[in-house]
Amino acid sequence: MKPLKWLLVVPCVMILTVGCTSNSNYQAVLTKNTTLEQQVGDLTTQLNTLQGKYDQITKVYPPHEFASLKALGDWLLLDKTSDLSPADSMEALYSKALGQQAAALKDGYVISVDQEVINDQLYFVFCTTVIGGQVWVWDIETDDPYQPIGFGTVTIGL
Repeated sequence: MKPLKWLLVVPCVMILTVGCTSNSNYQAVLTKNTTLEQQVGDLTTQLNTLQGKYDQITKVYPPHEFASLKALGDWLLLDKTSDLSPADSMEALYSKALGQQAAALKDGYVISVDQEVINDQLYFVFCTTVIGGQVWVWDIETDDPYQPIGFGTVTIGL
């Protein structure tokens, strides 16, 4: 009968010890868990940073037209290009216009820079944009938009 008692004890001990692990294994799992929690925190921070950058990009991309002439006027008031000292050459004026174009693009707007050269002493550098299918032009040193005669309307697509 004694051998039978041992046969009953062995299965009971096996049942009680299933799922148990050593202290060193338990500590290793805790360390791994702590590391994973730190990584999740780091990834969450990175995700929030990237989301902020994405939100900034979607405000300006893709660039778009000004919603109205008032919106263009408001933007021109904020832009300080016309406050710079007057340009003394066509190159300097064109450079100012490119600066204004870059500022508009940074704010999510599309403007073009154009030039018309009559001779070395007579030239025009101006910016253009489209508002509701209408072309608007302004001298970058005065910021007074106007519609030129004969420019017509602009349509999207063919």
